[in-house]
Amino acid sequence: MPIIWAKNNKGLSVMPIEVFFAVLLAAGLHAGWNALVKINAEPIIAIGLIMVCTGIISLVIMPFVALPSAQMWPWLLFTLVLHFGYKVFLVKAYVQGDFGQVYPIARGSGPVWVLLFSVIVLGTELSQTQILSVLLIASGVAAFSRFKRGRPLGAGFYYALVTGLWIASYTMVDGYVVSQIGGLHSFVVWLFFLDGVITTIWAYRSNPQVFISSLTRYWFVAIGGGVMSMAAFWICLWAMTQVPVAMVAALRETSVLFGVLLSTHMLKEQLSQYRWLATGFICAGLILIKLA
Repeated sequence: MPIIWAKNNKGLSVMPIEVFFAVLLAAGLHAGWNALVKINAEPIIAIGLIMVCTGIISLVIMPFVALPSAQMWPWLLFTLVLHFGYKVFLVKAYVQGDFGQVYPIARGSGPVWVLLFSVIVLGTELSQTQILSVLLIASGVAAFSRFKRGRPLGAGFYYALVTGLWIASYTMVDGYVVSQIGGLHSFVVWLFFLDGVITTIWAYRSNPQVFISSLTRYWFVAIGGGVMSMAAFWICLWAMTQVPVAMVAALRETSVLFGVLLSTHMLKEQLSQYRWLATGFICAGLILIKLA
């Protein structure tokens, strides 16, 4: 039985129930692996442990997928740089700020960066709905930027905003590859393998002794985060081959809400009613920006 998602000029758009729950699962998984980055281990070490796992999983799966096409390789290497840049600034943001603040800002600002690029570079005109969505997200992000346990959030806010820029960049590239070039499974496996190698080396070089000892001490971060990270990414790209990208992207942004829930219940971070309201602004803006 399909779920009615949204109306457009051509009638009703529908999302099959299996795709609906798959994307919700992916949103929760994405917030989950990000929350693990803030548990016990240093963020850079945790990211490295997670990517060790994704690299191993990719290596195991690799014999069962085709090699990337010659057309895909330049884009694969390009997005590899973007994914690595995303992790560098995500780590910096998590060092400076709480998960419950950094995650909504990073995820919420990504779509706004895409819109700004469309307006400034491509000359796209925004609709009233899109303008409203930007204002809602900007209000939520501004609210999160003001306080961290009673003090200004500071550098963490700016790192989170730049993280959102990296997210916007690799999202546009990845979407182009999957929709225009194809080869979904090859793209995912090879991206995670190469990303795993590069990120593992980066994390190891930051503190070799801590990284090695953390492999056994925080094995649950490596396995849990690795599986969740790879599954969330793969599911979303698969869903975009089943229904329009806008529908998947809108539902995918519920990860912001999952992130806030995890920050309060798993990480025991304090979120006031003021911050919950800010989260609501961001979620509402994200849904509007995707469905406009």
